[in-house]
Amino acid sequence: MPDDSPDGIAADADTAADSLGTATDDLRVAAVAAACTVGLTLALRYAVGRDVAFVYRLLPLGPYFLSLFADRLPLGDLDTPRSWSALTVAVTVVLLVYFGVL
Repeated sequence: MPDDSPDGIAADADTAADSLGTATDDLRVAAVAAACTVGLTLALRYAVGRDVAFVYRLLPLGPYFLSLFADRLPLGDLDTPRSWSALTVAVTVVLLVYFGVL
């Protein structure tokens, strides 16, 4: 039976707000990962003129999946959407430089 007390309602609202905040953070990191993956593919194909294997073009998705599985680890201040997004952009830039220059 649900708890109709004010405390039970407040606890449910806090849980829903935390869940919504986590989902929004995941969506932000996913959007950055998707944009970096598409951007890397387009940049390598049209700007640099190289056809790189599909697996390498999917590497910017790695930090996103890592962020999903690392939710249970106590990472402290590093576990923010900004940090995961920065890591995704860094991976993308490294891949672009590696395949574009070398």
